[in-house]
Amino acid sequence: MNPKVILTLWSFRKELKFVLIAFIAVLMLPVVAVILLTQVGINVISNKLVDQNPTNQAIQIKDPVTGKVVKEINPTIVWPTKGVITLEFGEMSIYQPFHTGIDIAGKLDDPVNPAMDGTVIYAGEIFWGFGKHIIIDNGNNIQTIYAHLDKIYVYKGQKVTTDSVIGGQGETGWATGVHLHFQVNVYGIPVNPRVFLGDGSPPLTALN
Repeated sequence: MNPKVILTLWSFRKELKFVLIAFIAVLMLPVVAVILLTQVGINVISNKLVDQNPTNQAIQIKDPVTGKVVKEINPTIVWPTKGVITLEFGEMSIYQPFHTGIDIAGKLDDPVNPAMDGTVIYAGEIFWGFGKHIIIDNGNNIQTIYAHLDKIYVYKGQKVTTDSVIGGQGETGWATGVHLHFQVNVYGIPVNPRVFLGDGSPPLTALN
């Protein structure tokens, strides 16, 4: 390379550094967008992915690109545990600016049931975030998450129904007390569980 070119580039090294940083930032935008979509609960996004048919109360799954309804389903849906709701979807908590699910506070080891029938695709523990948690594939691009458990009674690959006891409420991971963090993902993105559960409240007595 021509020495003059090298010297010229060197003289603009600060400017080139800023250009490189800006280029990397632009490349990272899609990654950041995916992280944000999967880690925050925003009702506007939720409404683009799932809704309830006001006529027959069927759950409407929407195309994530067009927002058009691609399927209506009528699964059996139950509250996943007993207790008092302490945090709703989209509300602010000390761990999330936009809460990704519903927190239901009960007593240690109060039974946790699947909200819908499905297959366990994860049952394990991480030291942060969800702590001990279970992820169930409910079909139709829907997954439900049951987090901060004290005990886990199921294993990956196990088929479960709304009558199954899959775990017990706890305070593992990032938790401020005993509760269940219940989350519904559609296409991997958190949506408002109220679309599935309705406007009621969980039972105050054990499901089993």
